[in-house]
Amino acid sequence: MRPVYLTAVLLLVLIFGGRAAADNGLALLQIEHGARPAGMGAAFVSVTDDPNGVAYNPASIVALSKFTASFGHTVYWENVRLESGFFAMNLSSRTFLHGGIRFAVVDEIEQRVLPTSEPESYFDVHDVSFKSGLSYRFSENISAGLSLGWFVEKIEAWRGSAFNVDIGVTVRPQADVNIGASVTGLGSDFNLSKPGSVGSRDISLPTTCTVGGSYTRGRILAAADIVYLADQAHLHLGAEGRLHEIFQLRAGVMTGYDSKNITAGASFTKRNLTIDYAFVPYSNDLGTSHMFNLTFTL
Repeated sequence: MRPVYLTAVLLLVLIFGGRAAADNGLALLQIEHGARPAGMGAAFVSVTDDPNGVAYNPASIVALSKFTASFGHTVYWENVRLESGFFAMNLSSRTFLHGGIRFAVVDEIEQRVLPTSEPESYFDVHDVSFKSGLSYRFSENISAGLSLGWFVEKIEAWRGSAFNVDIGVTVRPQADVNIGASVTGLGSDFNLSKPGSVGSRDISLPTTCTVGGSYTRGRILAAADIVYLADQAHLHLGAEGRLHEIFQLRAGVMTGYDSKNITAGASFTKRNLTIDYAFVPYSNDLGTSHMFNLTFTL
């Protein structure tokens, strides 16, 4: 397993653009989720009106009053892609249901045991996350949420999976201020196994602790998060401005990472349909990520 595993881990470290991926599994699922959050530098733990927000905080959908679904597509280079689908709906004035799936794949990774001009074979890496949960609004200003999920990772013929939990809260001390906090990816370690072979070392889940706030003034939304992942703290800053009732622009900054820093994005809304786009450039010759989301309400 060792040559295959080390090759895959090295690739995932490069994709993630930070040191944390070396210590955690499911590195592809640690990339920012959703075009709107990514365009705001992933400063999204306190934003409460987007189904993609449950990936950052399971209490973050309490401002939605209708069934809302969002489907995402992200491309890195030619053989790395992420697909997602999330929904949220109100069961009552206080209770909300949410769920979603994220699927990430790297195709045709070259496998070599010894240095050769041609690879011995090719293999794929797959990360999948299934999640569903509830949010409950205790009052107009305080809400809490819980998500239960299942992570699955496959590297070549090696497979592993783990149960996980997300928890979060949102507080609105003023009409134009939101505060959010969450812990995502709580669960036990897992390992990769293959019939007839010794399993891998234990791999920890990408547990992330986040606290932040957002402020709305007129057509401007500004947000700031502190994200703690793999023993490192990162500051995420983001802003969103509505230039027209159908058009928005976004920008963000993520600090403390090896290969990512600034982000940008835009969205176009027509009636109950929104198209979001995010641009996330990487340094160290790692290219650029283009993220898209299609969101609709019923």
